[in-house]
Amino acid sequence: MARPRVLFLTDRGERHQQSALAAAPPELEVIMRRRPSEAELATLLPSIDFLISERNQPITEAMIQRAKNLKMIVRLGSLDHDIAYGPALVAGIHVVVQPVMGTIYCAEHALMMMLAVVKRLGRSLNAAVSAPPSFGPQRTDEDTFAFNWRAFSDIGALTEKTVAILGMGEIGVELARLLRGFRLAGILYNKRTPYPDEVAYPLNVHYADWRECLRRADVLVSLLPYSVETDFRNGGLNAGALAQMKRGAHLVHLGSGSVLDEQALIKALQDGRLAGAALDTYEYEPLPLDHPLAQYARQPDSNLLLTPHTAAASAPGNRADDYAAILNYLRGGDEAVMSSD
Repeated sequence: MARPRVLFLTDRGERHQQSALAAAPPELEVIMRRRPSEAELATLLPSIDFLISERNQPITEAMIQRAKNLKMIVRLGSLDHDIAYGPALVAGIHVVVQPVMGTIYCAEHALMMMLAVVKRLGRSLNAAVSAPPSFGPQRTDEDTFAFNWRAFSDIGALTEKTVAILGMGEIGVELARLLRGFRLAGILYNKRTPYPDEVAYPLNVHYADWRECLRRADVLVSLLPYSVETDFRNGGLNAGALAQMKRGAHLVHLGSGSVLDEQALIKALQDGRLAGAALDTYEYEPLPLDHPLAQYARQPDSNLLLTPHTAAASAPGNRADDYAAILNYLRGGDEAVMSSD
């Protein structure tokens, strides 16, 4: 008996593709395609039983019409605005929207780094355990305490700040959701294709071009994926881009490492153009201990925070969940109901 055929559409690189393929259950025949052409889709879809899509892979009415045997669409991620729900419903096709825990973990990490760099957390942690001030300690009570005993006057806040998110895919959307609880001046975002109003309005985000994001951001969050165009040697966050940022702004970088010119970042921090930065990814990984970034971050007053590419650490690493809804359907379980959440 022929195995059910699964077409897995992705926008991600070979490493992620191989991870998803390795987790595929043996009872499924999985066909992985990265940004297939319309002609290739037209050839593949008629024989497909299940369709998985992630990131920027829309499911159109034309695709559904070609996929005569399609039983279920699985969207890996929380966005489903680009799925043709009406035609799917008419055709009796189940649609499962499955948030990805790794993107949620990354968004939480980004928020942590934003707060930490704006509030200069690294310096405060060091100050609390370094040499004491000139006056001695006293036992605290209602009226006796040493408020801000280091006399710091430059600890900031996210309140009333403008946040700009570059490369706003699933992680950026999750981050925007987390930021709804803060009294921000606004959230700008940039991506190749702006979101429709039905996505942007609930998140309270506003599309802006690259330069406006750089120019207006108090906190710039880079979630840019790697490509020839985003490599800092060709564009990306190079010295020219950093020079467009407002003086005293902060940079948080969780995108691909080679998107950011690290030497230009150090110079911008040293010159005082940027008030701080927090990085989780690097041009070369693991980050060498003698790397200028590591050396600069060791300075107690540098306000450069570095984490060892751990934004999604502890998130489920097995891609088997990508296929869970399909297996549940094949085994007669209660498949997920059509959803637009």
